[in-house]
Amino acid sequence: MEQRWRRRLTALCVVSLVLLGALPSPVGAGQPRVGGTMRFALEGEPPTLDPHWATATVVMTVGSHWLETLFTQGAKYEIIPDLAEGYTTSNDLKAYEIALRKGVLFHNGKEMTSADVVASLDRWGQVATNGKSFYRNVEKVEGVDKYKVRITLKGGSAVVPALLTWNGRSFIYPKEVVDEVGIKGPVKTYIGTGPFQFVEHKPDRHIRLKRFDKYTARADAPNGFGGKKVAYFDEILMIPVPEQAQRVTMVQTGELDFSDWISPDAYDRLKADPQIATLIVKPKEWIIGVFNKKKGIFTNKTMRQAVQAALSMKPIMTNAVGRPEFYRVDPAILFKETVWWSDAGKELYDQGNAEKAKRLMREAGYKGETIRWMCTKEYEWMYQSAVIGAQQLKEVGFNVDLQVMDWASVVQRRTNPDAYEIFTTGMGLTSDPAEFMSLTCGWPGWACFPELDALMLKLASTPKFDDRYKIWQQIQTFFYENAVNIKMGDFFTLRIHKNYVKGYTNMNLAFLWNTWFEK
Repeated sequence: MEQRWRRRLTALCVVSLVLLGALPSPVGAGQPRVGGTMRFALEGEPPTLDPHWATATVVMTVGSHWLETLFTQGAKYEIIPDLAEGYTTSNDLKAYEIALRKGVLFHNGKEMTSADVVASLDRWGQVATNGKSFYRNVEKVEGVDKYKVRITLKGGSAVVPALLTWNGRSFIYPKEVVDEVGIKGPVKTYIGTGPFQFVEHKPDRHIRLKRFDKYTARADAPNGFGGKKVAYFDEILMIPVPEQAQRVTMVQTGELDFSDWISPDAYDRLKADPQIATLIVKPKEWIIGVFNKKKGIFTNKTMRQAVQAALSMKPIMTNAVGRPEFYRVDPAILFKETVWWSDAGKELYDQGNAEKAKRLMREAGYKGETIRWMCTKEYEWMYQSAVIGAQQLKEVGFNVDLQVMDWASVVQRRTNPDAYEIFTTGMGLTSDPAEFMSLTCGWPGWACFPELDALMLKLASTPKFDDRYKIWQQIQTFFYENAVNIKMGDFFTLRIHKNYVKGYTNMNLAFLWNTWFEK
């Protein structure tokens, strides 16, 4: 017998990534006011505007305003419907039927139907990292009728709704937009269902969005990324400002209204400014050094283990973040604030053991080959962590070439196995650990391990949380024993906005609906 969505949701919240902290609350909420242009600083120029095509946070920040997904995350990062009305499953978790909300309009005025959803998901399953991983278990995605989609799986999975969130990048486009490009490249026409619609993109100058006056909001109360979404601003200008010091100055002088990714070093100074509101985003991400495991010296496990043995994380995190309130040295792949926290493999984390590293280098046959470590200054913590990490590797005898470039170039080059040996990025919150990108073969770095694949599939197809948690501990143990990648430490970020910005809800990804100007 099928179980109705409202009964399923309780169980899903248990197996989804659920934060244990208090619900975030709007800052300075008052009577909402319609109007104005929000000037929002992006940390750099997006490599694309198509979230199917790239996993970079900056792409998600832009895309989540004009695109939507079937499900999203509430205030405690639980899974809730967005474009979906609800869903049912078969007892073996191999079939999902998702009812769509009726009357949802795309920005071109066309109503969203199952044909759009099927086309979008099928493309996502061929081009996006999360989608490729999910579609290995998909038998078929089809429209049952105009407002219902059926997903038939090869093996049962408890985490389908979690994968169909913004965090999974499974955004819904009109079918004709998908048909225009297929899987040959990023979309060319920027049409979604979100509360804001795309107007123009002038590279390195701005991305302009405007309120979508025919937006079809949900009737339920605002809840995290979901619930009722209201576009109070007439427009949003998303302006690339790669230098964080410049972002601070521009907010202070009134050239910008809001900025993410501010250095914690500025916290005390900004907190004392009566014109500025300061927000700590915790948890946010953890810093990862990603090995190229497809080609080159780090296809050798012992060589990866040598790097793992050499690194001491406190100096890395201190240089990357500075203030101790903004970082944490912890072995867990998923944050301490979540039900998935584990210290499995902790003995192989934060070793700082130079002699062990040198021994492993000899065993691996290291002959002084150059290690190209890619990073960017657009995210200061990426650069500063890589500086100390590279220094520590040089001290034990590795020949490291630290290559600093713009973030778009890192994103582009990390898909080329001939371009690097290590790159730095951040790993954020996921809707469910089964969709953790850096543990999959399709993501840059190429974690192509049959045993890991089997564990990840088992994790996705096991319904009970207690059983899933044991599997997750096995996965984290495998991560450290095989030095799949390098976890450096958790970090928390600083956001700032002018004090006339009201109603803002502080979550891990910045969003600007349900927010307004009090002026």
